[in-house]
Amino acid sequence: MEFDDGEWVITDGADVGDPATDGDWVVDNGDEGAVAGVFFHVVSTAARRPAYAPFGSHPRHLPDPALSFLPPAVSVRSSSHGLVLCRGAWSSYYVCNPATAHWTPIPRPPRPHPFLSSPALVLVSRPDSPSLFHLVCLLESGTGGATAYRFDTFSSATGQWRSDPAPFPTDAIVPRSGVSAAGVAYWRTASLAVLAYDPATGATRIFPAPPGCGGEWQLGEAGGGRLCCARVTDSAVEIYALGPSDRWTLLGLFAVAAGAEDGEKWEGGEPILCREAPRPLRFESANLEVVLWVDGRVVAVDLRSRWVRELRLDGLAPGPEEEEYVAHVLEPTSC
Repeated sequence: MEFDDGEWVITDGADVGDPATDGDWVVDNGDEGAVAGVFFHVVSTAARRPAYAPFGSHPRHLPDPALSFLPPAVSVRSSSHGLVLCRGAWSSYYVCNPATAHWTPIPRPPRPHPFLSSPALVLVSRPDSPSLFHLVCLLESGTGGATAYRFDTFSSATGQWRSDPAPFPTDAIVPRSGVSAAGVAYWRTASLAVLAYDPATGATRIFPAPPGCGGEWQLGEAGGGRLCCARVTDSAVEIYALGPSDRWTLLGLFAVAAGAEDGEKWEGGEPILCREAPRPLRFESANLEVVLWVDGRVVAVDLRSRWVRELRLDGLAPGPEEEEYVAHVLEPTSC
């Protein structure tokens, strides 16, 4: 999918601005609220460092995509409504706005977070007041045989940390699966369930993943602050949204045709033509938009408008750890 600098559309005479247009694919830069790009990490001769790549042919660039204004040796771990959470050494955390290069250090937690461990981190903010945020760390705290977990949470409103035990049966949490939606942090579990934690109230719950999530699936925030799930089957990428009583609703799907020959390249349209089945990545968008790994390329696809945008790496070489990709939305926020 190699696009010219000029934008192009496939409309069949339809109204491109109409999100209800059926079956017409549009290649564009995305509108306000669409996923703007992805943070990841590259390995140079000196060290492993953050990097950022945008979507679209005329993207909005960040003033310092490497986040060099932060202390050295940080890693990007989560993003929420324009703010980015980074982790450093010795239980150090930083929240920044990459669009303005403003950042703030977070006070160290009362109990150290071992650097060699992998706490499941989520930054939680709301679009109506994004400068108010919670940093949520889900850590193992068990001793002896069974594994237990606790939530260490920092609130920007109080400037304090608090610790809550996780009152649920022990189950393995997928550490780099965390996302936020509507002020709540969510993680995938190894038993094909979803763990939810509200940092404002301390409430915790577990509910099943969408039916059939035995293969590739990821969580994300989309469609106006809803928790969504992208699930890949043999023939489609399905998009679900969480509704009342923790029930999932299928919002739509993209047809998939895996098994393409070498040299064949998907250039938009349906089905998604690929050699191997797409793999969903964590996503965040105000639109009904998901991020997919398709034969080594990262694309953002909008279910309603049918926009297809490819990540512009411009010579950057991301590491192979797809779970470290962090989708980012540019919003007028401040730290």
